[in-house]
Formats: sequence, C-alpha cells, structure tokens
Amino acid sequence: MGERERRHILLPIFPLPDVVFFPETELPLHVFEPRYRELLSDALDGDRTIGIQLLDPARPADPDGRPAVHAIGCAGTIIDYEPLDDGRSNIVLKGEFRYRIGAERSEDGKPYRVAEVDEIPIAPLPREGPSTPSPKDMRRLLTQMVTRLAVSVGRAEASILPPDLSDEGLVNEAASRLGLDADDRYKLLAMDRLAERYTWVVSHIAAIQHRLDLLAPYRRSESEARWN
Repeated sequence: MGERERRHILLPIFPLPDVVFFPETELPLHVFEPRYRELLSDALDGDRTIGIQLLDPARPADPDGRPAVHAIGCAGTIIDYEPLDDGRSNIVLKGEFRYRIGAERSEDGKPYRVAEVDEIPIAPLPREGPSTPSPKDMRRLLTQMVTRLAVSVGRAEASILPPDLSDEGLVNEAASRLGLDADDRYKLLAMDRLAERYTWVVSHIAAIQHRLDLLAPYRRSESEARWN
C-alpha cells in the first residue's frame, strides 16, 4: 500500500454509525434503504467500489441536512452479492485502500452521497535496525499475541490469521477482531505509519492479556466450584 501511487477518484460513500472499515479485511452489510439500493445498483454496474464512512456526531450537519462524516474512510470492492426478493440485499466488501475526502459533489438525480477522495498511502514498517525489530519479527510477535489472546478467551478459531496478508493487512485483521469501539478503530485507520498501528495494537492486546492473566486463578476457582 505504501508503494502505490496516490490516486484522486470519485467515490460513492456509505455513511454509517459505529462502523470503521480497514484495507484487506471483509465487511458484511445488509442494504435496505432505497438510496443505498440505488448506490449498490450503480456500483454493481460500475467498478463495484464503495467508500465506507464513519459518521461524526460531534459536528453539525451540512447545509443540505446531511450528517457530518469523518474525513478518512476505506474503499471496498463488492466481492459477494445476494439479492433478496423484497429488493434488499446482502453484500460483502473487501477493503482496498484508505482515502481522505476532499469535497462532496452533487450528482444529478442521485439520492446517495458522492465524494472526491484522495487515496492515502501508509508508511511501511521500517527495516530492522539497532533498536528496531524487523517487519518479520513484528509480524511474528503480533501473530503470537493474537493466538494467545484467542485461546485465553476460549476462541481458538480466532487465532488463525490468513498467511498471505500484507504487513498492513495483518495488523488490520488483528485489530478487526478485538471488539474495539468506533473511536479507537478510527484512530487506527487514521494512522499514517504502519509501525504506529502495530505498536498500538500490540499494546492493546498486551493490556487485555494482562487483565486476563490476573483474573485467571479466580475464573478457574469458579469453574471448579461449578464442576463440583
């Protein structure tokens, strides 16, 4: 992602509360509002790309009454489409790239929002140095921590991270499994250096694991009492 050229494109956006999307992850959506049915239809007829945008309740609506959105979003490609009999649809998006909204545009006759966006590259993990671990070591550490946490919470199946993910995809997939609130997820999405995102996610997992380890003896005692 960091090696790709920055692109300036026109993108239909899907504003949502509490949803933050990351590149190389998947997002299932249920599409039911008429305006988003039209957005979906147009996307399927075009390049199948939609921008997912987090609503910003701290800012006022625009002069047309449209709720404010955060500046940064993630574009996804429709990889699965299930039309339903009543006009609703289930879709799955695969995250492609981060972007920043430059300006919104009014498209004649379109009920959904369209924005001019600039793709945002992310600075890759730094090379190994005297005080810097290698990207391989950072990937290994993150994978080990995800595995241990998943086992600790009784969800061993969540420990399996796809091996073909890029450095960005790996940390994004790990973050998507942590049950973070929208503010934390947006904070991660807005980070422009991959090393910063790795550091935040590793620290967050470590804090959760520490709490679980402290509580482990008490949980064990309660389980043994129930078994008796």
